[in-house]
Amino acid sequence: MNRIAVAVVAALVVAGSNILADDNTPAQQPKPAPAATDKQKPPSQDPGQQKLTRRERKERTKNLPDQYREFLQDVEPIMTQPELDTFLLLETDPQREIYITEFWRRRDIAQGTTNDTFKKMYYDRLADVKEQFKQISSDRARIYLIHGQPNEIVPVDCDRKLVPIQVWKYAYLPAMGHDVYFLFYLPKTWNDWRLWDAMADATTAMSQLVAEEAMARGGTAEGAVGAVFAAEAAPGIPLIEMECKNGEELMRALGYTQQNKFQMLKIFEPPQINTEDVQKILRSMVIADPNAPKLSADVSVHFPAKQGSRTDAEFTILVPRAEATVKDVGGTANYSFDVTGEVLRDGKLFENYRYRFDFPGDSKEEKLPLIIDRFLRPNDYNVRLKIMDAHSGAQAIVEKTITVPELFDSPEVQRQKESASGAVSALKDAIESAQTQLRIVPLADDLLSGLQHIETIAVGDDIKSVEFYLDGRKVMTKRQPPYTLDLDFGQVPQVRKVRAIALDAKGQPITGDEIILNTGTDPFRVRIVSPRVAIRLKGKTRVEMSVNVPDGKKLDNLQLYLNETRVATLYDPPFVQSVDIPQTEGVGYLRAVATLKDDPTPPVEDVVMVNTPQYMEEVNVHLIELPTTVIVNGRPTNTLPETSFKVFDEGKPVKLARFDQVKNLPLSIGMAVDTSGSMQPRIGEAQKAGALFFKNVLKPGDKAFLVSFDTQPQVVQKWSSRLADVNAGLSKLRAEESTALYDAVVYSLYNFLGVKGQKALVLITDGEDTSSKFTFDQSIEYARRAAVPIYAIGLGIRSTQIDVRYKLGKFCAETGGNVYYIERADELGKIYSDIQGELRSQYVLGFYPPDGVKPGSKWREVSVQVSEGRAKTIRGYYP
Repeated sequence: MNRIAVAVVAALVVAGSNILADDNTPAQQPKPAPAATDKQKPPSQDPGQQKLTRRERKERTKNLPDQYREFLQDVEPIMTQPELDTFLLLETDPQREIYITEFWRRRDIAQGTTNDTFKKMYYDRLADVKEQFKQISSDRARIYLIHGQPNEIVPVDCDRKLVPIQVWKYAYLPAMGHDVYFLFYLPKTWNDWRLWDAMADATTAMSQLVAEEAMARGGTAEGAVGAVFAAEAAPGIPLIEMECKNGEELMRALGYTQQNKFQMLKIFEPPQINTEDVQKILRSMVIADPNAPKLSADVSVHFPAKQGSRTDAEFTILVPRAEATVKDVGGTANYSFDVTGEVLRDGKLFENYRYRFDFPGDSKEEKLPLIIDRFLRPNDYNVRLKIMDAHSGAQAIVEKTITVPELFDSPEVQRQKESASGAVSALKDAIESAQTQLRIVPLADDLLSGLQHIETIAVGDDIKSVEFYLDGRKVMTKRQPPYTLDLDFGQVPQVRKVRAIALDAKGQPITGDEIILNTGTDPFRVRIVSPRVAIRLKGKTRVEMSVNVPDGKKLDNLQLYLNETRVATLYDPPFVQSVDIPQTEGVGYLRAVATLKDDPTPPVEDVVMVNTPQYMEEVNVHLIELPTTVIVNGRPTNTLPETSFKVFDEGKPVKLARFDQVKNLPLSIGMAVDTSGSMQPRIGEAQKAGALFFKNVLKPGDKAFLVSFDTQPQVVQKWSSRLADVNAGLSKLRAEESTALYDAVVYSLYNFLGVKGQKALVLITDGEDTSSKFTFDQSIEYARRAAVPIYAIGLGIRSTQIDVRYKLGKFCAETGGNVYYIERADELGKIYSDIQGELRSQYVLGFYPPDGVKPGSKWREVSVQVSEGRAKTIRGYYP
């Protein structure tokens, strides 16, 4: 028996050491360690991060209705401290019911289950615990509730020489691994079993044994250590393997416990859940902060209209401007308010909602109006509102009882409906009498992936079947209406071209339509709307075009070409032109080219092929652009000539078709800022640093957009070349809820589709993804396709967060960007300066894929070599 075993067994001896058997004061049970969280939360006044004192928890628990105290008792072993504080901060029973539903939903998500599966499993365990054990707070009960029923319970019988012992064996536990042992014993004077703690119990046992042995031999404690450990067993300690039933299992359990003593400290931790998800309920409910400054608010309700069977309840909230706080970011000032509302009916929460309002800082209104419309069925409701100044935290709580009336259409509204119905009928008749045509019903202007339903509108008896194409490849022929189908766009959003061709009875194409999806949000775009599919085009043809012009810019002209011949120059909408296509004209194309007035942005264009054979293979070889940075002696350089560069595609050299230095190109830059709850203490510094960055980096002809992301990403400022617009977007950033990092990467990169020239995305986050719909692998593939350098900044991400750091680094390595790690938001300025220096020192190298490489083929690796220094660029491309 080894030294540790001697001391450990001594603590379990009935006759001998009094350490456990005769101690009248139960030893302190190991306290559960704080639950691991995805992010470290610094102190904050954010309502989602409030912490209660022990006295406050006790007082609030005592004041709960019986059913909610019972709930807390039942789930105590699996409830984290933030969850407990959140629950105790709630003010009404409807809020608590919502909380309990979310409590079990989080655990289903963590377990990968649905429909309250975890709740059912837990209450089954709880029923077993109440039947088998004395109290659910005991060690055995807590282990059972957290980890489930053991695979085997082994009693250790040692003829009354040892206290009662049980060994619990688990084949596998996610937090512990395979072949897990727990050792429980019943101290002589205790009335419940205790988990053996190798850190505390064994140390105490050793000290006591040494002291007793020293006194027995008349020596010192130090001198007795060697004698105790040299013996096969100390006096009174049995030879466990030989004299005890299942003694070998006890020795295995002792060995396991000793080897895993640090890991065993976590066994009472509740299962990990998304802490940010816990906190968001405090932001979605009307909960007063007694320490918040007071804000005045006048609330009135009107019922101006109806929508179907519901009535519009319009709430007008007037806040005195003199009581509001204005915030300045980069010279752009604004007032900001959050409104949280609850609608209760018959004492139950009918709906809850949140709104954000922003007003310019130079507003002269004495009272700022916050207007909310909720469509409610006629009934009596209790409405609760919390109006909060987002800059100062001042708030007002308003409660009103309202009666929503049933509204009826006025004679004027009835006449309008009849008129609209007649117009629809007339339009239907016009369509049915018009020429044969096929149109694809537009899909949502959004990031589309996965299975998508494609519908068409077919007009004309000549149409006998419709062929559908996806990215130039025929996928189906529908031979009878409705001419619809479901197309799989793949897991990762990318530009998709859907074409529908109508065929006559002989199988000849007669008309068609085409839509292009996932085209990005570039504010400067031109499109030939009609015709999109020109199979048999002769004579006078109506060409309809549309142009998107960036805010603050003006269109100089729109030119329309038939092949290389310019046929029209248009300056104002409607952009419609008749083009005479000769009867003898063969395959050709229509081309629309748009140019901005007094702006360095290059022209944009769109092309539609005319009179092409339906089965002609589409060749769409596009120029591959490599944004490249060259590092010489640790700093970027932009003085190298074209001859200094060599580009390799799949290891083979290719010829450069384009070479540009960034100083000659407009810069398009996006910034995605993590605004999850954990960013709350840092958001102010991030806003200031972002404003300074854009002030220094944006030059004439450049443009930028701003995305914030918590539970989901959203554009807070679309593409703009005006610094004031970007600063206004920064001033609206607010930190709350979870972290959809991967979704933010995909959503931000989507904005670059169709954008030419130099591009970059700056990504700021302080932790790992907790709520994205896209996976890491999907977002990496999308980043590869986008070919936009990503500069990721990790705020307060510790070196031990290996997985988080790996993934951020992967985004940057695949796209030719950089990753930075800092501890405080006030360090952002230096990082921004480094990024700016690199962006202004880049080259854009362009080449065409080798012959035989077709669009849609596999990923191809590229590399760049330079005559001096080190080149950094994207890792490859999809043709």
